[in-house]
Amino acid sequence: MTSFNCFILALFAALMFSSIDVDLATRRLQQLPSLPKIGLPPLPQPTIPTVLKPGSLPPLPSIPNLSSAPKVTLPSFP
Repeated sequence: MTSFNCFILALFAALMFSSIDVDLATRRLQQLPSLPKIGLPPLPQPTIPTVLKPGSLPPLPSIPNLSSAPKVTLPSFP
C-alpha cells in the first residue's frame, strides 16, 4: 500500500510541474505584442439555386392496374 501512495504522490508532483510549464508558456504568449491583421481577399458568394414551382415538375409515372395480373390460387390442404 505504501508503494501505491508513493506512486500517487509522484504522479501528483509530475502533473503539478507540467501545469507550471503550461502556465508560464501561456503567460508568455499573452505578453507578446499582437500580430498585424492580414487582409484576406473577398470570398466569392455562392449562388442559390432557384426553387422549382409545383407545376414545373414532370408527371409521376402511373401505377399499373393490379386487376389485370393473373390470380394465384393456393392448393387446399387435405
